[in-house]
Amino acid sequence: MKFVYEAVVTRSGRFLEARFPDLDTITQGDDETDVAYMAQDLLETWLVVALQEGRALPKATFGHATVPGGYRMVVAVECSATTPQEETMTVGEAADILGVTPGRVRAMIRDGVLRAHKVGGVHAVETQSVMDRFNNPRRAGRPREETRAGAVRGAEA
Repeated sequence: MKFVYEAVVTRSGRFLEARFPDLDTITQGDDETDVAYMAQDLLETWLVVALQEGRALPKATFGHATVPGGYRMVVAVECSATTPQEETMTVGEAADILGVTPGRVRAMIRDGVLRAHKVGGVHAVETQSVMDRFNNPRRAGRPREETRAGAVRGAEA
């Protein structure tokens, strides 16, 4: 099936960001070509996962507001629930999908949160581990300590 959605592109520091208002998701690129490629890749990945999970797809709307210097970009993809997804992705691609920095992705690899292997000096991050993390985000902050009933923190018996 063919899908067409509108992305709103704005400058954010040295990057261009492409936001899909209908999908409430965002990606970024180094220049116009890169942001167009990243937007198309994100749209396809988002749609394939939604179709695989049986979620209703939002209606595509057009003519979203832009900020001065921003513009609208129409992105088209052809995919279905059976469209194969890349088995691996770059650290930068994983960071875009998860909404974190590449440094955070490397830390998640080091800590075993994301699965990856090295190809030369570059991490190849397993797409499925990124999608698992994306679909099951963790709350920020330290996990709460479980205390036993009647136990007082720091008190000795």
